[in-house]
Amino acid sequence: MTVDSKLRAAPSGDGATERDPRDSAGLLLGRLTALPALVFLPFLLTSFPLLLIGYFKPVPVIVLWLALTAAIVPYAWRRIPSVTGAGDWGTAGAGRATPTPRWVLWSLVAISVAFGVFQWAYHSQFVIVQLDAASYMQFANWISVHGSTVIPQNAAAFGGHPAGITYESAAFYQVGNNIVPQFMAGLPMLLSLGFWAGGMRLALLWGPVLGALAVFTFGGLVARLVGPRWAPFAALALGVTIPMQYVSRSTWSEPLALILLVGGLSLWIDAQRTDRGQEDAGRWRSDWRHHSRSASHVLAGVAGLVLGLVFLVRVDGPADIMFVIPYCGLLVLRRQRQVVPLIVGLLVGTLYGAVDGAFLTAPYLIPGNTQSVVGMSLLIPAVFIGTVVAVRWLRRRGSELRNPPKLWLVRTVTILPVAVLAVSILRPYVERAWKTDYYHAYAPLSLHWIYWYTGAVTIAFAVIAYAMLGRRCIKGAAPVWVLPILVFACATLIFLLRPGITPHQPYASRRLAPAVLPGLILLAVWLASWLAQKSRVVHLVEVPGFLRRAPRAFVIFCCAGAIFLPPAIGNFHGGLAFKRTFVGEIAAVDKVCQGIPQGSSVLIIDYTMMDEFGQAIRGTCDVPVAAVHTTFPESVIPDVGTDTPPAKIIAAVRAIEASGHRPLVLGTTQTEFAPLIKQFGNGTVNLVLSQAENDDEHIYIGAPRGTVSETFTIYSWQPAK
Repeated sequence: MTVDSKLRAAPSGDGATERDPRDSAGLLLGRLTALPALVFLPFLLTSFPLLLIGYFKPVPVIVLWLALTAAIVPYAWRRIPSVTGAGDWGTAGAGRATPTPRWVLWSLVAISVAFGVFQWAYHSQFVIVQLDAASYMQFANWISVHGSTVIPQNAAAFGGHPAGITYESAAFYQVGNNIVPQFMAGLPMLLSLGFWAGGMRLALLWGPVLGALAVFTFGGLVARLVGPRWAPFAALALGVTIPMQYVSRSTWSEPLALILLVGGLSLWIDAQRTDRGQEDAGRWRSDWRHHSRSASHVLAGVAGLVLGLVFLVRVDGPADIMFVIPYCGLLVLRRQRQVVPLIVGLLVGTLYGAVDGAFLTAPYLIPGNTQSVVGMSLLIPAVFIGTVVAVRWLRRRGSELRNPPKLWLVRTVTILPVAVLAVSILRPYVERAWKTDYYHAYAPLSLHWIYWYTGAVTIAFAVIAYAMLGRRCIKGAAPVWVLPILVFACATLIFLLRPGITPHQPYASRRLAPAVLPGLILLAVWLASWLAQKSRVVHLVEVPGFLRRAPRAFVIFCCAGAIFLPPAIGNFHGGLAFKRTFVGEIAAVDKVCQGIPQGSSVLIIDYTMMDEFGQAIRGTCDVPVAAVHTTFPESVIPDVGTDTPPAKIIAAVRAIEASGHRPLVLGTTQTEFAPLIKQFGNGTVNLVLSQAENDDEHIYIGAPRGTVSETFTIYSWQPAK
């Protein structure tokens, strides 16, 4: 089975995809847009085991990464077909596509590069732990130097474990005698490359780089599903949104997750299109050499690995791809051979994330994200068991679900997106708790979040496209769309039901970036292309030749404007596009380090300061750090408040001195040192840091429009010698 009878994309005898000289741009576009996922895949596969055993060092990481890259990338690269005609594969329209013009590839490259440069110009320096992006930086900072996620408490520097002492801070949990960083290890491992190459300043540039690669990879998926000529516009429409720019200016995990998600979907589409039917048939056990060279099977296995590894980057990754399980059940039912490498790849990739969660970042999952973990632990096995039962039952009946579906099923699938939209619109008027307790009961407004960042037309277009494409998929008329529709629908439904994030904007907008927003834009652009195609039936007579295409141009202009303008205006006209935040935080941490005498044991007596600066001082200044709290031993969540009994502060200082170390006490005001001055005398008080910066604003209703100022003030006290 070939993709296109005119533009050949079937694999040759050795598994490589044949080249058509007329479609070099389409072939290069398909391969280049899959390249980011293909390059990050061997890095994650080789680096995580090294981190797991505590040997995450530059030489073994880079050598193993390059070695596996040299094996995987060329092996998969030459099997990726052209994107031309990909969306029509398996339909009546197959074989009608014209070659992809070169301007498509160069336009997509230019848009992605421009996006990356723009993000670089306004990138943040988010390294003081207030939100997750800085947590990732401090995670990476530690493992890039020490090669392990185990952070010693250095309790001996504080006289053992005196009462009231805690070593944990925001995103860094105190577990036994060690400290464990929060979050999955995928992104911090990648950020470590920046630390090794040029320190923290260079590592921060991973944000713009990953954002640009995510936009580029998304363009590849659009080229496959909608058409190459729509890929640059779709990439631009995604790139102008606030959520995409927000997650690309700091070191968030969403761009990397987006690369893996859309890259995996693109590779799976390529695996379907390179299927050679009977030539790829045969039992795996006896014909494994033949299958290992099959383009379809190789790409299916790589696609499964890439999709499974989303779990190593985001804890919500398995939920986003949960509907892959019933999809694999359908492939098993129809005895499609690609399902074997797809399932194996998914299992291996997911196993990486499961091992990470179980052994490296366990406190982040339980109790840090108990509700999400328990929900996934119950729902995903239920979906798996339901799929197995359904497949066995259908096989006993001799059904492969190839017959035309019942009319009621087609109508249900068609109506379902509209019903979900209607329920989401009515939900805030039924569930009204958000009016009095928005912080905890914000879920009814989840559709509003999407509207704030996309506009009504994109939502309407996407819902219509969901209905139309869902109808085609259930009837077998759009085979390449089935898995993307399932993945994006699953992620969107979960978001609409419960976004599961602190609801202040723009922070909460990051929940849209890895799947919901790309899915909506993809579907909206597809409907725009469909309307443009239908407009060809309108013919103007008795007009100059250059006006004969005016109806189609008018439809394209209106649809593109309706998709592009609302988010662009909201972002570039009084939005966040030209606002830079968290600038100067690297210099602030360096200044704190300069104010710490060598050999000191740093004792922080302010709760907020410990949360924000605790790990930054420990990891960057390389000194032991603890705080005086009323936290119970082994507790993950520290107490709330800054009221610390003076007796505990005095006892902690005495314990440090008794251990033979010199205490350095940090606070936000000089008055916090009053108990120490009364007990030990004046000592030495210094102003270590006083620095103002612009932070993201925290608003709950509406899209963010600006920034807020914040000042960091740190004083130090040391007893007299």
